[in-house]
Amino acid sequence: MHLHLLVPGLIWPSIHARGFANTLALPALSRLLGAGHHRVEPAETPEQTWARLFKADTATLADAPLRRWGEADALRVDTPLLCADPSHLHFAGNYLLLTDAGELAITREEADALIAAINAEFSDIGRFEAPTPDRWYLHPTKAPTAQLSRLSAATGRPVVHYLPSNGDALVWQRTMNEIQVVLHNHPINRTREAAGQRTINSVWFWGPGELPASLSAPATHLAVSSPLVRGMARAAGLEPTTPQTFADLPAGDALVELSAVYHPSLYLDLEPWQAALLDLERDWFAPAVAALKAGTLSTLTLTMPDERGGRQITLKRRHLWCFWRKPKTLETLTLASYS
Repeated sequence: MHLHLLVPGLIWPSIHARGFANTLALPALSRLLGAGHHRVEPAETPEQTWARLFKADTATLADAPLRRWGEADALRVDTPLLCADPSHLHFAGNYLLLTDAGELAITREEADALIAAINAEFSDIGRFEAPTPDRWYLHPTKAPTAQLSRLSAATGRPVVHYLPSNGDALVWQRTMNEIQVVLHNHPINRTREAAGQRTINSVWFWGPGELPASLSAPATHLAVSSPLVRGMARAAGLEPTTPQTFADLPAGDALVELSAVYHPSLYLDLEPWQAALLDLERDWFAPAVAALKAGTLSTLTLTMPDERGGRQITLKRRHLWCFWRKPKTLETLTLASYS
């Protein structure tokens, strides 16, 4: 049995931080990092890593229809689609930064009201929908030709570097600006601002395109949590599961998405990141290493996507007896990734 864990956000995204993981009790992860075989991975967002694993072109794969297929209602859309995710833009010094919906606590009622307002003003460009409060979509009347940056690439960063470019980029930049005006003036945002909440003052367009004819499944069993990867699994002919712990996995090879540390890492939010990491140690790393030692697991692979260059570590049972391979801390690995 081979277990492959894909954990975005495990490499802490700041070279200037110290002590972010060394004080945590992570014996199984440290054993895996120290005894396993290391391979440097490409500099990628998690979406690009998943596209590569599904043997798809990371530059042209349409994230929007795949993610829409991965939502709870599993809606398959065979026409052009864009992600149009709600966000908050704010200035930090001279830079305009983007905060994604994961930080905004948008309610169902707020999403419905804002979507209705946008649809009333922008019916000429298509139809907006919000299957969940924090994930919105646009069914465009005309598919964009511009290059649109993924939300994960722009989150927490100066948006000027990630605005639509090439093709009809000016059309989409203007549309974003006009939507910002409508959102700014909406009563929902005046209420949020009065309550001390961040406003929902923009949408971020990304992931345009149509569903691919099919994708190639990277494993016989996919245990994933994000809608995008669930949609990829369905496009590959598999129905994904969502196990909470290692003990929930069925017998056989499996590829598991563990994304709990990813969102805190985007915002350098240390305490939630540490708490999620300890949960991963308890629920996944420790039982997986124990199963490897017991012989019920033959190989354990850990993939850590990162935009500066990721790592893949493979641990076999025989590696556990290499006493000269000492445990390695996550902080040591992170610092080495920036050297």
